[in-house]
Amino acid sequence: MDKLFYLIIEGIKNTWRHKVTAFTAIFSLSILLYIIGLISIAEKNSFKVLQYLRSKYKIEVFFSEDLTNEEAIGVIHKIKKINGVKNATLIDKEDATRIFKDQFGESIIDLLGYNPLPTSSVVNVERNIRQPLRIEPIIEEIKSLSYVEEINYQGNLIKKIEGIYKKIVEYIPYFLGIVIFIIGLIIYNMIKVSIYSRSETIQSLQLIGATKLFIKLPFIFESMLISIISVSLVSTALILTSVGANYFISNFTVYNIHLNVDLYLFFHLFILVIFISILASHRAVSIFLK
Repeated sequence: MDKLFYLIIEGIKNTWRHKVTAFTAIFSLSILLYIIGLISIAEKNSFKVLQYLRSKYKIEVFFSEDLTNEEAIGVIHKIKKINGVKNATLIDKEDATRIFKDQFGESIIDLLGYNPLPTSSVVNVERNIRQPLRIEPIIEEIKSLSYVEEINYQGNLIKKIEGIYKKIVEYIPYFLGIVIFIIGLIIYNMIKVSIYSRSETIQSLQLIGATKLFIKLPFIFESMLISIISVSLVSTALILTSVGANYFISNFTVYNIHLNVDLYLFFHLFILVIFISILASHRAVSIFLK
């Protein structure tokens, strides 16, 4: 136990001896971990944003004039069975007249002497599909139904939104991999600087029979300490960022979205950076001891 305590103290002393190097490493790691944290928060909440946007997708289906309300209800049931459709609401001619009056303040029957508004339906798509939603097959199936005369929907906007979400899901793992690799390089180079500054001490320890593990552990503890400090700073920064983002969204936008920060994110960041620290520092010392 005393030996382990001694090695931990040596790791802390190493960090203090190389304050400039340690500060540079902490600063660099904090930025990279902050980027990883932001990406993780964005990825986790991007689906929530997508769900909100999907709730705004509106497909308007207009039926032929000779359609009765009973036939319209039958068509609505068929629309609801289409894969990707969440629900469909029937708007009969009377409902359409009432909506027109609410929007324009005048009755269309008083204006024209008759009701030209067709029976229609507002179709909402599923919001909880993880993969990008393909709207075209839904439109094609609705078009194939009897009595459907016209369909209005924001096709280009939906494609752009779903396309952006698809790119986020596809490219995030590659970007995270690059950032993690850079973190490993930073820790590796930091430990190399620390090793070369204490090369004489290491050689003396080797001459008196110190084991490789005994020599490696102070450097491993040094990298772990720097990693723990970096994670602590980043955790605070991510919490403040999410609080600020939610304040901005709720007070300066019309979007009803609340960004959540999973507390497991900080645990995962801690495990990730500790693992990289041990691996990178072990590798750096092993190369020197060959």
